[in-house]
Amino acid sequence: MKKLVALLLLAVIAFPSFSEASAIKSIKITETTPVFDEKQKVAVFQKGTSHTVMKESDLYYYTVIGNDEVKFSKKKGKVTKEQPESWKGAHPVRAKTSTYVQIVDRPTKNATIVGQIQPNMTIQVQRLKGDYFPIIMGGKTGYIHKNQLHIQAGIPVLMYHDILRTKTDDNTSTLEIEKFKKQMDYLKNNGWTTITPQQLEQWVAKKTTLPKKSVLITFDDGYQSTIDLAYPILKAHGFQATSFLITSRINRPNTVSELGMIQTQDVFSYQSHTHAFHMFNSQTNTSLLQHETESAIFHDLEQANSSIEEILGYNYRVTTLAYPYGKRGPEAISALQSVGLTSAYTIDEGNVFQGDPLFELKRQRVHSSMTLQNFADKLEGK
Repeated sequence: MKKLVALLLLAVIAFPSFSEASAIKSIKITETTPVFDEKQKVAVFQKGTSHTVMKESDLYYYTVIGNDEVKFSKKKGKVTKEQPESWKGAHPVRAKTSTYVQIVDRPTKNATIVGQIQPNMTIQVQRLKGDYFPIIMGGKTGYIHKNQLHIQAGIPVLMYHDILRTKTDDNTSTLEIEKFKKQMDYLKNNGWTTITPQQLEQWVAKKTTLPKKSVLITFDDGYQSTIDLAYPILKAHGFQATSFLITSRINRPNTVSELGMIQTQDVFSYQSHTHAFHMFNSQTNTSLLQHETESAIFHDLEQANSSIEEILGYNYRVTTLAYPYGKRGPEAISALQSVGLTSAYTIDEGNVFQGDPLFELKRQRVHSSMTLQNFADKLEGK
């Protein structure tokens, strides 16, 4: 079965036309019914439950469990006037079922069972809330008790931006240096190993193994604080990190300098955050990596790569990129491949797993309002 992926950041899931599909409908299950993907039975919907469907064929209604399309017999459901629900979710956590897993309508002991997932399925749920993991099932939020799932951690890619001695605003992307140090202390004290993008890429492609507690530390935008404040802490802990640079801003005030890059290579791998495409098109309100042509994106990336490689030496190679704002389109991915990059990072929440798309790798955002326990949970994929 395709992996049941729940709660990727979905605003609306639009299925392609099958036979002529009607508008979005709410279907009430008239008889407990099995649910299938393309190959096998993957779940069961209980009698009396309602599910949103986005298309239909002569025989089946099609809905979603997580982010995977599934189907059930039209003989087992009827259209209702109930308002169809939207498909929203965030903060995916990957889990494995070892037995039949019950999905209930409320995160309480006396909740009603609305369905179940088959054994040996990989699913994605939302972060734990109390004793239950929320999961999207047929357009609704159900709940699975934590004791019924085995969490698969994957490898976390931590995303930082600017480090400050003292915060003076509400920007959650900036982090106080004391919190950063406590997080690095936690990694060190709990046996975490820092890795490079190249190591992670090889692991995702199943070409190498990594220590169980491996973590990739990344910084976006190339703030001078990564050198002045983060670098000494990382070096003292024996850690590696990756800095994604907007290369047109190198040597500007509050950003890294060429000399700083050269002097901190023992800790930082310097990679691309584009040359001058870290911005939105004012007319379309889309990122330039969504708006510009493949040719224009290629030339920007080529300039970014050459800028870094010329500063750090002939043998240095830029291999990866962090998408500005996490935005990308097919032209951007094609341009990345053409320019010789071999992986890229989004801002989509979640850990990285073997077999994930190399040009859509997830990261875990670190922000100033999170506790050390929140930080520890993200590392473990919870």
